Amino acid sequence: MAPFNYAKVLMALALAVVLSPLIKQAKTSLEMIGFGRTYFNVNTTSCRQIGHGVLQGCEDIIVDPHTGLAYLACGNLAARQRWLTPGDAYDVSRETEMDRVYVMREDDTYNVIQLLEETAVGMLIPFSQSLRLHGFDIHWDPANPQHMTFMFVNHQPGHAAVSIFTYAHGANYMVHVETVATDLLHSPNNILAMSQRAFYATNDIKFDHHIMRTLSTNMRLAHGSVVYRNETGSFSVALAGIRYPNGIARYKSQIYVASCSDPSVHIYRANADNSLELQGRTIFPDSIPDNLFVDPQNGQIYATTFLKSRETHKLFHNPSLETSRI
Repeated sequence: MAPFNYAKVLMALALAVVLSPLIKQAKTSLEMIGFGRTYFNVNTTSCRQIGHGVLQGCEDIIVDPHTGLAYLACGNLAARQRWLTPGDAYDVSRETEMDRVYVMREDDTYNVIQLLEETAVGMLIPFSQSLRLHGFDIHWDPANPQHMTFMFVNHQPGHAAVSIFTYAHGANYMVHVETVATDLLHSPNNILAMSQRAFYATNDIKFDHHIMRTLSTNMRLAHGSVVYRNETGSFSVALAGIRYPNGIARYKSQIYVASCSDPSVHIYRANADNSLELQGRTIFPDSIPDNLFVDPQNGQIYATTFLKSRETHKLFHNPSLETSRI
């Protein structure tokens, strides 16, 4: 009988310890992108496609619970053909028009809401800053819900920002209040309006360079964060160490954050210092959650998800109006 080789056994055990988490992560990554899965349409009998030929490059949509009107933040599809994430190069040469905000009715009719700013002498003129829209949120004045504050994630050249506007229901324009930027708001994806000035915003990743973003995303590193801006304009980190936080929403005292790289919706409670304390999470075993919407009447959460993200990724770099229909 050959002598027992302790060295080989120890090497095999060490290799298993090293490879086990890598194999587990690879398995999770394949499940996330829908590899080997088959999906079927369910509960779609009442669904219909709308906006064809009008809407394109729309990142986010919010339904006004008081009126039933939907507001959409839409981008320039031609300019975004090479712009999958804010860290990618934006195709300025194709940017023939500014991004747009639409109001939509259930009968599939739309109007563009003009974005204006006020001059020193009180005149209203077209918004003069760069506008590259991502996620947005609306705060309704509790005393008069027809008075709204819109907060847009705005990826301006050289830095990210949040541009804030006021809007009155039924108007065909909204007026710029302020645009805020800070080093803590380095990679904003979506935003949660808490008042006319305060908000939470998700930073989906730590890096703004394309290569580092790709590595961090593919390795599912917990490099994301959520920042808070208070009533006086000061920023703080409300939450750190979350994997690719994306959509953010709330119901009463609970705040929900969608994690793309750890497919789940995390449930938080805001502390007195506005930091976020984890209460639990809902896992998505076969899809990647993106934007979130919470029904203010009953707290039901709606999450848009990617089922086969590998296929979706191809369309980001070769889009068309046909594939971008809502």
